[in-house]
Formats: sequence, structure tokens, C-alpha cells
Amino acid sequence: MADNNAHTNPLVSVIIPSYNHADYIEECILSVVNQTYKNIELIVIDDGSTDNSKEILERLQKQYGFTLIFQENQGISKTLNKALRRYAHGKYIDGSGSDDYLALDKIEKQVKFLENHPEYAMVFGNVYMVDEQSRIIENFQIIDPVVDPEKSVKFEALIERDCIPSVTVMIRKTVLDEFGGYNENTIVEDLDMWLNVAYRYKIAYLDEYFAYYRWHNQNMTTFTLKMCYAVWNVVQSWKDKMNPAFSKKVIARRSSIIFNILARQHKKESFEFLKLNHSYWDLFMLKNYLKGFYKLLFCWKNTTEWK
Repeated sequence: MADNNAHTNPLVSVIIPSYNHADYIEECILSVVNQTYKNIELIVIDDGSTDNSKEILERLQKQYGFTLIFQENQGISKTLNKALRRYAHGKYIDGSGSDDYLALDKIEKQVKFLENHPEYAMVFGNVYMVDEQSRIIENFQIIDPVVDPEKSVKFEALIERDCIPSVTVMIRKTVLDEFGGYNENTIVEDLDMWLNVAYRYKIAYLDEYFAYYRWHNQNMTTFTLKMCYAVWNVVQSWKDKMNPAFSKKVIARRSSIIFNILARQHKKESFEFLKLNHSYWDLFMLKNYLKGFYKLLFCWKNTTEWK
């Protein structure tokens, strides 16, 4: 797919780890091959899909000529690292979940920004939430909004509340290589990487919609519980690297956030994060605990609500 005549435009490697998204993978791949920016190498690794993804991918590969690898299931972090270490040659790394898809001008706009702003390690933006039929879900977000374009992307803010939708990110490959790729011991490898980047480098936020994040039955209830535990473990891993006072604040606030998230559908598990003897308290925490207690006592009906 790479445009060998585009000598003035840096190569972008787009990595798609594919897993059991036969209903969505074609839309995802078409959003890459139809980008307005043409100097792209697309790398698709199917991570042991058991649906008919293989047939769809083989048909698309014959049509568009991208790199396609099939493997036994290894998980997303190992799959991403395999793509980075063996197949990606671009100056910049882009990507998408196999059920998500990109805005058609995403890569063009983000390459232009990073080329003009070498002081930034990565760039991201807004994401539309879409349903199984690719219809935008109005007034629904599972990712914290960017409140302040400068402060929200600093380490101190990201470790409290992650506002970076991974599908909107473009990052310099040299930065990923510096950290040895993604952490293979967590399912929130994206948050873990963003914290590493923010701890050492600058991250840029552009107030534009760069991608579409799919919300469907496969990523609802189970997704919520697993993600909360994984986020908690990543935050804990930074505990001793932060200023002690700030560390207490972060741990306390994260406890209140996770309690609030789990209290509706995972009531038993939410008690693990119901810790009221914090050495740090503020109004933000109080609101989270009050919302959580309300859900704990009065909300029993199944719902797809995230927060």
C-alpha cells in the first residue's frame, strides 16, 4: 500500500490487531486504505479469530495488498509488539481496533501536525461513539473529556483520569521503541504507554474528531470489570514513582472513580474500592462515592451505562 512516489511524506505504519470482528473488520480496513494520506503501510495481524474473519481478510488483502499475518491467540499487547518489531517501518505508528474505524483525513492531519511540531511525541483527538450499525450514539462517552488542552495531557492528569482514545492516537515509532513496545502484562497497554510517554515527553491534543469507537455487546459488562482492575493495577505500579502527597491523592481519587463505575453492575466487586479511610479527601471523591452508593442501593437493572 505504501506510495513509493511520496518521497516528501513520511511513511506511516497502521497496525490493526484483528480478533473475532468479522462484522466490522472490512469497515475498519477500508477506513485505512481510503485515507487522504497515501504513504501508508497497513499491517493486519489476526490473533486467532474463530469467526469468518480469515476469509474476509484474505479477500481484502488480495484487493489492497497489505501485510496480513495469522497467528494463534496471543493477546493484544503481544500482537502489537510483534507488528512493531517485525513489520512496521514507518516514522509514525497509527492503528485501530478491528471493530473501530478512522476518519478518512486522520492520518493526513496528524502527520502534518507532528512534522511541524517535533517537540511532541504523540498526538490524539476526539472520537465518535458508534453502535453496531455505525450510527453515532449521541451524548454518550466512556472516555473522560479533555477539560484543558494543556493540563489534561500531562502525566499528573492522565494518571487520575485517562482522556486519550487509543484509536485517535498517532505516535512516533522511536518513542515506542524506546520503551520496548507495549506492556504485555496488562490489558490496558494503551494507558500504560500513555503514562510512560507523558512522564518523559509532551503529548498534543487536537480538538477534532479522528475516529469512531464501536460500542457493542462484546465490550460492555465483562469489559467494564476487567478494565477497572487493570487500570487500578497500572496506577498502583506508579505509586512509588510519584511524590508521596500526590500519590495519596491519585490512589484515593481512583478508588472513588472505580467504586462509582462498578457499583451498578458489579456490586460485590465494588466493595474492594469502597475505602473511606483515605488520608486525602475532596469534593470530587465525595461526589463519586455518593453516586456509587446510590447505584449500589437502588440500581439493579442491567444497563450499558459506563459511569
